[in-house]
Amino acid sequence: MALTPAEAVTQLAKLKDPSKRSALAIGVTDLCIAQPLSPTADPVAGQLLITLTTGADLDSKVAMAEKLAKCKWAPNSAVKHLAFEEIKVASIIIKKSKCLTDQDLMDIAKTGSTDHRRHLANRANLRLAVTDTLAGPAEPVILRALANNDTAEISENTLDICLTAAKDHPKLREALARRHDLSTDYATQLCIMLPTNWREELYRRFGLDKEKVESLTVEAALGASSAGADKIAEEAVNNAEDDGTLDGNFALTALRADDAVLFDHSIARLCNVSPSQWRVALAMGGVRAAAMACQAAGLEKTAYPVIHRALQAGGRMHQTLEGEAMSAAANVFRMYGKEKAAKVLRQMGSKV
Repeated sequence: MALTPAEAVTQLAKLKDPSKRSALAIGVTDLCIAQPLSPTADPVAGQLLITLTTGADLDSKVAMAEKLAKCKWAPNSAVKHLAFEEIKVASIIIKKSKCLTDQDLMDIAKTGSTDHRRHLANRANLRLAVTDTLAGPAEPVILRALANNDTAEISENTLDICLTAAKDHPKLREALARRHDLSTDYATQLCIMLPTNWREELYRRFGLDKEKVESLTVEAALGASSAGADKIAEEAVNNAEDDGTLDGNFALTALRADDAVLFDHSIARLCNVSPSQWRVALAMGGVRAAAMACQAAGLEKTAYPVIHRALQAGGRMHQTLEGEAMSAAANVFRMYGKEKAAKVLRQMGSKV
């Protein structure tokens, strides 16, 4: 019985000689991109290409992907198959192919690897259905890629997901701050989580109300703990003070134990400011406030990086310890003694 064209090409594709399979794969690819295929030939060619990729060497698959990605009429089934291949092959298709439908892109977002999703998030001109699907799992690396992709359509829901994740990821906050399609309300909420230099940029670019941002920053700082937690921490600090164990190490131990409330109360007592003043100073002054607290509490300069990293991990410090931040901290230790640092810290927290 004679084979159908589809059966014939499938038989051909089962050649076992690797070099012959590679040559056939490239040859069939060239045929597919030479001119648009008929509706009956398209699925046959697509299945043949898929069969040829099975067991093909990486270089052959990369060559096929490069050719098919540039072709507007490449068989969709083959293109989509390659989009799920190992990332060196898939990234070519994901980045360049116009044959992928929004549904194809959503499928990649749902079932591809993190690397597949990362390359997809960088693809130009993504539409809302795709970006919403990508943002759903709230993976910081994917959200950051989306935020940096200024050609991607971003919905309010996706921005909300980004804002929530940004509390723990400074680079995501900065990526969001670079976008020009933020609403005033969103930019205001983002501003609260940014260091001073970024805040000033957003004030200018979005015409934000500086007093409103500062008011919300203070409100967030003061609402970070419950009255019950504050009472327990205050009692612990009182006891430590009574038995002579309240010192810088006591505060650092609380911070290392991820007890932010106890750290706030202990560092505030050591600096002779109220916990509220300390929280507002930190929220408003960041690096400078934390360095002032180290000086006022009599902590060694070497303790500052530990405090900075812990506050950053807790989402309360919005700058990494490098560049301007490192210089600002060093300037505090060089220019301020214990008493003067406590006075400045109290002034920084005066918005309470």
